[in-house]
Amino acid sequence: MYHIPRLSEVIYVGLCYEVGTPTEVRMRRGVTEIMEAVKRPVYIMRGLDRIMSGSQREGFKLRTSDFDLMLWPPDHKVICDPSQISLYRIPQHTVILMECDDLPPGFTRLKLMSQSNDTVTNSSCVVMGNNIYISSTLLRDNNLRFLKTSNFPPAVPHGPCSTFIVLQHAETDYALCFQSHHWPTSALPWIQRCRERGWPDQNVVSDILSGGFHVVPIGSKPENELEWRISFSQAEKKIVHSMNHCQFLCYGLFKFFLKEVINCQPNTSVLCSYFIKTIVFWVIQKNTSLSWTPDNLLLCFWESFKLLIYMVYTGECPNFFIPQNNMFRVKVTGSVQTSLFSQLYDLYCKGISCLLLSETIRPCLSIAILNRTSRIPTHENSILSTTQLDISLFRELYALNQEVKSTEDFAVYMRQIESLIRKRLTSYETVSLQCITSNVLRNIAMYLERLMYQNETRNKVFYKVKVYTLLKQSCKFGSLSDILYLAMYVYRKRSYDDSLSCLHKAHDRMSLPYIVYDVHVNVEMYRHYMERNTPGTKMRRAVVRDIKLYCLYTYIDELALEQKISKNHGIPLLQIPPLVMLHMLFILNHHRLGDTVRSQQSLRDLQTLLYDDGDYVPNPLRDISLQMLGICQQICGDYMESLQSYRYSLQQIPTQKLQEATLFRINTIPI
Repeated sequence: MYHIPRLSEVIYVGLCYEVGTPTEVRMRRGVTEIMEAVKRPVYIMRGLDRIMSGSQREGFKLRTSDFDLMLWPPDHKVICDPSQISLYRIPQHTVILMECDDLPPGFTRLKLMSQSNDTVTNSSCVVMGNNIYISSTLLRDNNLRFLKTSNFPPAVPHGPCSTFIVLQHAETDYALCFQSHHWPTSALPWIQRCRERGWPDQNVVSDILSGGFHVVPIGSKPENELEWRISFSQAEKKIVHSMNHCQFLCYGLFKFFLKEVINCQPNTSVLCSYFIKTIVFWVIQKNTSLSWTPDNLLLCFWESFKLLIYMVYTGECPNFFIPQNNMFRVKVTGSVQTSLFSQLYDLYCKGISCLLLSETIRPCLSIAILNRTSRIPTHENSILSTTQLDISLFRELYALNQEVKSTEDFAVYMRQIESLIRKRLTSYETVSLQCITSNVLRNIAMYLERLMYQNETRNKVFYKVKVYTLLKQSCKFGSLSDILYLAMYVYRKRSYDDSLSCLHKAHDRMSLPYIVYDVHVNVEMYRHYMERNTPGTKMRRAVVRDIKLYCLYTYIDELALEQKISKNHGIPLLQIPPLVMLHMLFILNHHRLGDTVRSQQSLRDLQTLLYDDGDYVPNPLRDISLQMLGICQQICGDYMESLQSYRYSLQQIPTQKLQEATLFRINTIPI
């Protein structure tokens, strides 16, 4: 017999490594919260409000975590009762009435009660008798058509969403929908049920009610083009955020089990993670005697798994907010239901050992089974060191970026940043705001730079000073490698001595012994120098990040071709190791100044760097790195070496789709 509490603790620790410790998850959510708060006003200014949902927004950071966006016109107001129309001003607001009569629970029709000025909404309307309804089918089709004619990557329909993939990221679902600030009549019993059971907490329930709900464009059946599904996506996110960490990890464990065990069998992928989330909600709310602690994690999982088996057996999975909505009604029926129940029952008969079938859980569970005596500490400090937590934070921050498309965007961003500064923020939210500020300043600088080159402004001297000032300010807020953007700018302006001054500062700072690059850091030195600093100070003094060259802008002319080719292949940016960028700029500046000795020395430094052990030039970035070496060699007249570097670049992982640029440059070598 195995000691279940001890096995539970082993799984708990293993999931903390895979999913995150409590602090990591809070940090991840805090970073995302600030990013969303800063971006939303800009989207609203452009005519669409937006929120993020999906696994990443819940706090997961798994390889397959999805990233969902829900967007809607903020002046369109969905009401649940005709009397609520008096709460809105017409024609400033477009009022849409829900009609749920004669429809399956959880679905509604949308009747247009006042005129809409939104092109997509108007083109999605159908007339029935004297009434105008919004067709979910037409709106989905119009949304997909809009994405195909815009700068989005290729998208495919997926339920109520359009799905696309950006670079190596997980799937992104983009859903056009409508919001209601009210609460649907069919979900009113949920409020009383929460009060009786004491979960979620009343504060969470109040927050959910104040946020309302959404309606997304999908019917109970494909042919029901006027039906819309009532979505509680934001309410579910708030409930997940209110879970204790054991509950959250149980949900994560169930997601792993679904993906790696249940759905890996042929013709059985009928269950989705939404069903799993619903089941965990029901288990927490119904079984109030269940103890959600690390030593009880496996029993909590087993209770959830048994409820899943029961629901498949009965063919009923009630929606958490509207139980009359059986979410298995279409998917889990007939022979599918029979075969799925048989599969789940076979797993149940294996007992807890069925978790060994999960490739994620198997390693830590195997260790626990083989070594029954070792103690498993579950307190957070024993799982993740402060340095590891900092690295996790810095990697989250690196994903932040605020695109600036106009000076109006910049003004809105800065107003929102100033308003957030006045609030009480956690240290993670503060450093997130600091990172976002740096991005906004740098991006508005590059936007103004582009205006100058397009001759769209007369006072170029003023704008040159403005761009330079903005880039300097950006360096004060961002990571220490951000000075390379300033060095690129002054190099392009032919201020080679100024660029070299920036590069020497960057080199001195990036050579310090406590520098963090991705996951690479001297832990002892980092602790010694950075332990007592705030996250913001650590980012400015110790963090070196890859340089991102967005294809909207030209940073240096020598890489304009690579940016263009990547953009043509749907890749919006070049990602370059900071030391590669540093050495390239040293080479170019010395070459322009006619300093052959120093340019050749810098060229040798770059060659040496590219043959390191991979700590400073990761394999996925070797294609662009070798390409840059070849460019520098070609500029300096080392044509044979340049040809060899280009050929090596073609042999690397084609992360940034540079092959066309590489072949073009090979053809320009005068050999």
